[in-house]
Amino acid sequence: MPPMKASAGEVAALRGLLAQSGGRASWQALERVAGSAEFRAFLESRHPSLGGLLGGTGRRRILQVMAASFAFGGLAGQARAQDSTEDQIVPYVRQPTGLTPTVPLSYASATLLDGIANGVLVTTIDGRPIKIEGNPDHPWSRGGTDAFGQASVLGLYDPDRSQAVQHLGGVSEWDSFRTALQAPFAALRATRGKGLRLLTGPVTSPTLIAQIERMKNTMPEMHWHAHAPAGRDTLYAGARQAFGKPLETRWNFDKASLIVSLDSDFLDPGPQQAGASRAWAAARRRSLHEGRLLAMHAVAPSPTLTSAKADYHLPVAQRDLPPLAHALLAKTKGGEGPLGEWTDTVVAALEGARGQSIVLAGTHQPAEVHAAVHRINAAFGNTGTTVGYIDPVVAQAEPLRELVQAMRQGEVAMLVMLDTNPVYSAPADADFGHLLSGVALKVHAGLHFDETAALSDWHLPLSHPLECWGDARSLDGTASVIQPTIQPLYDGRSAIEILSMLTDPEPRAGYEMLRAFWRGQMGDDFEAAWRQALLAGFVSGSAFPAQPVKPAALATAVAPATTAAALQVLVRPDPTIWDGSFANNAWLQELPKPLTRTVWENVVAISPKLAAREKLKNGDVVVVDVAKRQISGPVWIQRGQQDDTITLRLGYGRRQAGSVGDGIGYDAYGLRSFDALWQIGGATLRQAGASASVATTQQLDDQEGHDYVRMQPVGGKPVGDNSAFTQPTLYQREESDGRAWGMVIDLDSCIGCNACIVACQAENNVPVVGKKEVLAGRDMHWLRVDRYYAGADENPDTRFMPVPCMQCEAAPCEPACPVEATLHDAEGLNLMVYNRCIGTRACSAYCPYKVRHFNFLHYSEAPASIQAQRNPNVTVRGRGVMEKCTYCVQRIVAARIDADTNHKPIPDGAVVTACAGACPTQAITFGNLAEKESAVAKARADGRNYALLGELNTRPRTTYLAALAPEERKA
Repeated sequence: MPPMKASAGEVAALRGLLAQSGGRASWQALERVAGSAEFRAFLESRHPSLGGLLGGTGRRRILQVMAASFAFGGLAGQARAQDSTEDQIVPYVRQPTGLTPTVPLSYASATLLDGIANGVLVTTIDGRPIKIEGNPDHPWSRGGTDAFGQASVLGLYDPDRSQAVQHLGGVSEWDSFRTALQAPFAALRATRGKGLRLLTGPVTSPTLIAQIERMKNTMPEMHWHAHAPAGRDTLYAGARQAFGKPLETRWNFDKASLIVSLDSDFLDPGPQQAGASRAWAAARRRSLHEGRLLAMHAVAPSPTLTSAKADYHLPVAQRDLPPLAHALLAKTKGGEGPLGEWTDTVVAALEGARGQSIVLAGTHQPAEVHAAVHRINAAFGNTGTTVGYIDPVVAQAEPLRELVQAMRQGEVAMLVMLDTNPVYSAPADADFGHLLSGVALKVHAGLHFDETAALSDWHLPLSHPLECWGDARSLDGTASVIQPTIQPLYDGRSAIEILSMLTDPEPRAGYEMLRAFWRGQMGDDFEAAWRQALLAGFVSGSAFPAQPVKPAALATAVAPATTAAALQVLVRPDPTIWDGSFANNAWLQELPKPLTRTVWENVVAISPKLAAREKLKNGDVVVVDVAKRQISGPVWIQRGQQDDTITLRLGYGRRQAGSVGDGIGYDAYGLRSFDALWQIGGATLRQAGASASVATTQQLDDQEGHDYVRMQPVGGKPVGDNSAFTQPTLYQREESDGRAWGMVIDLDSCIGCNACIVACQAENNVPVVGKKEVLAGRDMHWLRVDRYYAGADENPDTRFMPVPCMQCEAAPCEPACPVEATLHDAEGLNLMVYNRCIGTRACSAYCPYKVRHFNFLHYSEAPASIQAQRNPNVTVRGRGVMEKCTYCVQRIVAARIDADTNHKPIPDGAVVTACAGACPTQAITFGNLAEKESAVAKARADGRNYALLGELNTRPRTTYLAALAPEERKA
């Protein structure tokens, strides 16, 4: 629960004691407060559980720490000059009269990744946000989510979040900050802002952009720079080369019959994943119903989720991609070898699908590749049909490189840094930490006291998006309204509030500024439009219009690919902690990487052939040298990787991320330079003479002769098999009310993104166990997504399979339990009665799917703030019991109670499990199998449907639809 508010009288008395010390707040002032009768009375009334500690030997220290916490994390916040938001946030669903405890309420809002919004619904219980769901009405995401959005609720309760203003390493307060900066800002205004630099992360917020533009109008000599460590700079640069201006690309998958990917990442983690994968999966399903298949051809130097889902794929060297793109543009023959054959096939396919194909390049490919792709789409008639363009949703500020140059020349007198950490994430040749010491006044605002905050004069705590007002745009331009779902846990401010403190005569509240901006955008009937935006979570009709484009002629010839076999390093954002922004999020640290299945660190990925050549095995520590810079880390052999390619991941090697993320892995930023951010040539690889234990959640990559993941050729004989449900069995089940819950998972739609795993963790209070326990095989995720390979190591097919509890009708676990802790209910659910379990673990031994997890230790223990996130409708398990998926039985029970109360059946779709609701591609269907017209019953009747290990006659309620393959690949 959020901290209790102090009364006005208590606040006044305690703040008065602080003020009597004179000057800025200090520990001397805190000692005065700690010894006062007023503070002791306040503490005993608000926190009686601490009463026994106040008389012990640590009484003085306890009082000092508590005084600091209350004075700067709570009491200072009471004086915050802004409107109350208690009566202004609008629930997404109709709130009942009066507050009913434990009744969930949903608020439409947005989660952010690189400043780009994804529309979501935030579920709150008793005023605490506990779960993120997709917003089905949002034009971009259409109900899809990603792992980052699902885990953002844990970030809200992070106990390591910055909680108070800090000045020169000591605790301060907002009033002192504003007072201290009034004179410097007045001097800057007198010089029209000369010497003032503003550095932000990627910004899409219309309100913040307008605010910065007003600053620039007032102080025209100031400069605004943006730093996006994992951003879209090369993508915009490619559009600038092709069209003369930066543009955002929109893909109309529903109009396409062919996709060509040049190391594309539209299905991979990133701001585009939720919306793009949703549209791709829907288009692929639609093509199947039309008797064809939306096929994808892909090349990539290192495997991605996009290349893994391609029907035809080939590993190629990074140096071969620019000439390959231009070969497609020129429609030339590809030459000899696999790459030549791939090129010839793709050119012929593009010719046969003119105006119905999409060619894509990866976000981090060089600008020339993006420019070539734009020209390819125009040459094959795709522009304006399957491919469209809109204005960039990320504001185009000056790059970090120009700020670094100005700092070197001594032109920066004051640097304000909002939600960015350049000391950690700037390229190595920026030497940003050293340059920062030469800036006279340095102000940093962030969620954490990070590497940049430690070198700044002032550090300001930012509010979390779930506790403040704001706005942001999605990749289609749709503006989402971000509304607070909880009173601020700490004394933070939003970015627009911080800028207001610096520039406005009187600081304005975020809510006030947000409404003022949109009042000028929504027209005369503002109040109605504003309320509708809060209800929906987005501003209707705010998506950017299509831009007519015509690519310019190719200006220069393209250099041919080099034949040198020098190693190339690819640097990419990490699939679970991104650019390091999520390094302190334990859910994401323990979330398996989709392809390597490793957790709690980054690895050095190399191909099997390179590993054999260098005599390396998984876990061997190697040193990667590039241009006199080096990193060291454990090797991981990655099937399907090009032989001369080394893949490194960003986001690790943090020094001040917090108690979870510090000191894990290597820092790949140390190898980057401004001229080589994503691809670095001339690398060397050598053994370090050591080995490390790399934690992974999957030990076997192959199906060992089984057909766990089946493939269905389009137009071929169905591979499904429902005979597993008709074999004789000794189990006799009588359904008392006609309900039979079941699940069908479409393996063709599953992209292995793992959003379902984090959603299950948030919904069901699944604990984090840490690297040591994972190494011991004690991971606790109730749902896993297995990744299997088929074919040669050089270019295997990659297949994903989500595996929850199968909810077997003839469950082997049940006769194994001596105390009937696991049993069936009347609706066919295989349940766990935790207070019966005595920890024999026999049920796990009997389970052929290995979906049961025993909590050997007190994994559920956590800081109080983390406990506030837990779902009160799900038992928090103590040590020594077996845990597993129960189809989110708490959601089933809620629907059952509602149906019984209203004397109506549970309608199809009324119960959505956490995993199904999170899936961006709608790969999971859940419902009542006894209702013949239900979506799950229809999916079960599909010719692709089969049971995993159905030959064991366990009759699982969870079944699968086989993945699809083009007819010519059916052999």
